Amino acid sequence: MPLSPSSASRHSQAGFALMEAVIASAVLMIVILGVLKGLDTANRSSGREKARAVAAALTEQDQERLRSFRAVDLSNYEETRSVEVNNVSYTIDSKAEWVRDSTGGTESCNNSTTQADYMRVVSTTSSGLVATPIAPITMASLVAAPIGAFGTNQGTLGVQVNDRDGAGVPGMPVTISGPATVTNETNSVGCAIFAYVPVGTYTARLNEAGWVDQSGATNSAKGATVTNGEVSITTMTYDRAASVQVSFDTVTARDGLVAASTTAVSGSNSSVPAGPFSSAAGLRLWDPAGSVPQASIDATGMFPFSDGYGMFAGGCGGADPTNTTNDIDNYYDTNPGAYVNPEPGQAAPPITLRLPSTNLKVLRNGAPIPVVTPVHIVFTSKTSPCTEKFVLNAATDLNGWVNTPALPFGDYQVCVDAQRLLPLPVVLQKKTTTTNIQNRRPGGILPAPVIDLGTGTSIPGTAGTGACV
Repeated sequence: MPLSPSSASRHSQAGFALMEAVIASAVLMIVILGVLKGLDTANRSSGREKARAVAAALTEQDQERLRSFRAVDLSNYEETRSVEVNNVSYTIDSKAEWVRDSTGGTESCNNSTTQADYMRVVSTTSSGLVATPIAPITMASLVAAPIGAFGTNQGTLGVQVNDRDGAGVPGMPVTISGPATVTNETNSVGCAIFAYVPVGTYTARLNEAGWVDQSGATNSAKGATVTNGEVSITTMTYDRAASVQVSFDTVTARDGLVAASTTAVSGSNSSVPAGPFSSAAGLRLWDPAGSVPQASIDATGMFPFSDGYGMFAGGCGGADPTNTTNDIDNYYDTNPGAYVNPEPGQAAPPITLRLPSTNLKVLRNGAPIPVVTPVHIVFTSKTSPCTEKFVLNAATDLNGWVNTPALPFGDYQVCVDAQRLLPLPVVLQKKTTTTNIQNRRPGGILPAPVIDLGTGTSIPGTAGTGACV
């Protein structure tokens, strides 16, 4: 039965009131969220302002505290402490630093004529709040030391810390030890001022993880002397350590290009001082495993000299391919991969150094030695001032070629012995060459030096008796 017009109209409006209620609820929810957001923002703002006011008050109190110190106690003063207010923790950093005049200019390490007369006391307060973080509050003022405040047997030491380019390093902790032990950070120009400390001999020390001096040492020390009533200045060079991974290969007559290994790697730079990480001035040494040959060596702790390093295998200057005794012209021009120039704090791209091949063949009475008889070879450097020894224990192949074919550049005396393992370990034969092996060709193949152990009877004895050492 068809609906009447009035019934149809009522049916079309069914549920309209429910929709109105849903929409009204949504609008109300949006309004409520907006109000709550506003209240939360206001609450955060209020909390932040309260925290800021507390931090400002604490900073002012710390300034008054510092200004009440005696001048001798305030000199070289630095402290960090925590204060709790209304269950909120605040950190207060207090520091006194010397300035050159009443204008508050930063004291540098360039003027050694007079001591500074003013101290700038700096107080910085920061909040540990998470929901309402505030920027640190900092206040500073100048304090003039009264006449006669310091003793007569006192002077000032300035320690200038520069990076590789000669620019001052700010914020670097410096410790001096001697008649007094004090730690200060370098200021904005890289100068740490230790004012009015007792006269005497001091050691200035830097020890920052990831940083090295020109010798490659993280713990860097330098001597200094404080003179009565004067300013003494010492400069230290320190920068972020760099690194490079070094691998090795060689070219042999038997196999062509093959991987090689060696015991140490060196970097040549005239500015490297003699020290625990150098075999001589001008050389930086990496010797990670003593006499054990390595297929690759990570050269870490490199001072990032702006003119870089010439890298070569071996542990002393006699192995340097540019050494006049090695007579290799333009080595780094023809082997550009051997030169590295790392940036501060960075790893340079890996490099592969080509070692010269010994190309050594060992025979016994004109014939290859049986594979079951190991060959023991000792190479002793004869290139002054090197005294390096390289010990190889490897069998020769069916033609007598030695399986470990590469050494650093230089001249070597070679001693070879062949040992039989069974039934008893005895030395069959031993021979020391009278002619040096000249390892001087990085890309070519040397004429094969042949060592013939000759004939002769076995040398009886226990293992190693009569062997090369």
